Amino acid sequence: VFWGQEHLTCLMLVEEHLRNYLHLHKEDSNNSWSKGKACHTQPPPSPVAPSPRAEHSSDDLRTGNFQYIQDSGSQKLPGPHEVVFYSETEDNPGVMLWRYSEPRVLTFVRITPVPFNTTEDPEISTAYLGDVLQVPCSLEYWDELQQAFVLYREFSLSESCACQLQLPSLSLTEQQKELVASDLWRIVLNHNGEGGDEQSSDSDCGSQLPCDQLVSPIALAACTRVDSCFAPWFVPSLGVSLQLAQLEVHLCHHLEQLGTVPSRKLHPFLPDRKLPQEQEFMVIGSREPQVFMRQWNNGPRHCQEMSFSTQLDCKLLEYRNLTHLQLLQSCALQGQATAMSCPQNTSLAVNVFVDPMFLNISQYAIHTMDTALLSWQQ
Repeated sequence: VFWGQEHLTCLMLVEEHLRNYLHLHKEDSNNSWSKGKACHTQPPPSPVAPSPRAEHSSDDLRTGNFQYIQDSGSQKLPGPHEVVFYSETEDNPGVMLWRYSEPRVLTFVRITPVPFNTTEDPEISTAYLGDVLQVPCSLEYWDELQQAFVLYREFSLSESCACQLQLPSLSLTEQQKELVASDLWRIVLNHNGEGGDEQSSDSDCGSQLPCDQLVSPIALAACTRVDSCFAPWFVPSLGVSLQLAQLEVHLCHHLEQLGTVPSRKLHPFLPDRKLPQEQEFMVIGSREPQVFMRQWNNGPRHCQEMSFSTQLDCKLLEYRNLTHLQLLQSCALQGQATAMSCPQNTSLAVNVFVDPMFLNISQYAIHTMDTALLSWQQ
């Protein structure tokens, strides 16, 4: 994207022409309405039908509604009402995936003590294992916008204690965005804490050799109770995903648009018009920018959420040697904004996270920025 004074002048001219045209068009339409017949008033809209009630289900995985499919090495994603188990390998952890026929919110997840496979080392005491040894796990959901699994909750399994996850309440409070609705969920055993990752349906890279696993995904299914709920207002009514490989904004000087008054500091010298008419003085780079936007509607209540992430850097033109100076070293920027609107009030919450930023300020950088400010002031 290139931007300078000439671009601004052109857009302002287009905006002026459009305003004049729309003003004339509006006057013509008003004259035609005044000469025509009076229009009939439309009847008031019919009252909106009440929202359907939520559909609750209990112990989804163990009541016989789901079909169990043992991992065959193809890494295939489950279909509706299917549970697929991936055995642990040297490169991949054990996984249990299940898919609903529609996006659902998990309302209750409780895992009873899971028996560990200790046959490889019979000298280890089972009681000692139950008190000390724990298996880190993660509950993740599939995000259609990001096309990746996203970490939802982290927990640990043991042989002696039951594990119950803390999940958000279904009451329609201001935490609408916490009610994650997805049709595909999974539990990853021996979670390494790196968050969700993409799950390829035809991935065959890496080692697929089975290794000794402390907890079997099938044993996990027998010990897991999952309650879920479906309601239309849990599912975003609008989703927008924007992902680019690279975005660069080139700020330029257009000398034809900067006026004809020479600088007083150069008096009595005048430019010989051998300078390029377009001078690029700053490049703002954004590597792999990603923006995800969602909107939920529930009658008069609306909730909008936007999340973004990118890698920023900035370069300045150094006029002495006509080279680029690194003004801002590459740094990560990510954030999230949530807006809640209802008839009573409106709230906005914004969180922005930035890596340590390193700015290189020098005499050349100050000169370039000062020159740009003076140019735009003309």
